[in-house]
Amino acid sequence: MAFEITITKDYEGVSPKGYIKKMIDVPFTKVHRLIKEKRLTINGKKIKGEVKLKTGDVLKCWLDDIELRSANQTVNTEENQEAKNLGIDTIYEDQNLLILNKQAGVVVQGAQDNDTSLSLHLQYLKNKKGDIKDFNYFHVHRLDKDTSGVLVCAKNQITLRELNKIFAERKVTKKYLALCDGQFDNPEGTIEVQMERNEQGMKEKMKIVPTGGKKSVSHYKVIDQYEFKEETVTMVEIQIETGLTHQIRVHMKSIGHPIIADKMYGNNYINKVFENSLKRQFLHAQTLEFEYDGKEHKFVAPLTSDLKSLCNKLKLVK
Repeated sequence: MAFEITITKDYEGVSPKGYIKKMIDVPFTKVHRLIKEKRLTINGKKIKGEVKLKTGDVLKCWLDDIELRSANQTVNTEENQEAKNLGIDTIYEDQNLLILNKQAGVVVQGAQDNDTSLSLHLQYLKNKKGDIKDFNYFHVHRLDKDTSGVLVCAKNQITLRELNKIFAERKVTKKYLALCDGQFDNPEGTIEVQMERNEQGMKEKMKIVPTGGKKSVSHYKVIDQYEFKEETVTMVEIQIETGLTHQIRVHMKSIGHPIIADKMYGNNYINKVFENSLKRQFLHAQTLEFEYDGKEHKFVAPLTSDLKSLCNKLKLVK
């Protein structure tokens, strides 16, 4: 069965993938497959990353089990879903922006039936507004389920469209903190490799390839070196130029310093050492900066309680 959606002016300038993620109730991974198989098209043509939607464009999808969301459900919350306070701290909020300090375990995209879905918390926040019903929250970007830190949400379609453009043009500075295995030879460096999605069924979702993948760039800087149960670990600040899936985790593994407690790309022996002290990878989106509405914004997310607890157990190496 084929479904058609005509794009309204509210979504002009939004990327097709961004629109699809919010309006079609399928997991993000399935969206990629549908585009690759040409079962999602814009005006009868294959969707390309650089295309932006225009008023009147026709999105067509061939999928038997598709479920479309109405305009007032674009925060990924179904009517039969209860709102839920997930205990996510709000860093900043004004009439256009909502900035959260996402905790580990919260799923940002593709888990509408999950009781840890961000959509539940956004609905909870909306319900707190009482009789104010003329807005929705929209997440602008994603963080992995077990990555904490700064997460940007828009409170209206105009802001969403403008922020989508800012993020797409990479006019955003993103810095992460990661605790990595081992001692670094160099105090700072740049990792630039091509990456692509791994074959289905492989443990690691992403891999580095010599050619044919997507360019990925990360810059790291050593902050401090520690000891934990006679093992050496290093805290690094990582600034990313690109934002591929699992980019930082793949990059740090590629230089021999995988992130502590990373179950997909980490070192099994080191992870065993930390298993009673940390249940997820030590990766935290600490700061995010961008210019919006003529103002420079910088948002800082304090370390979450589980990461603070581990840091208190580390012995600083002078």
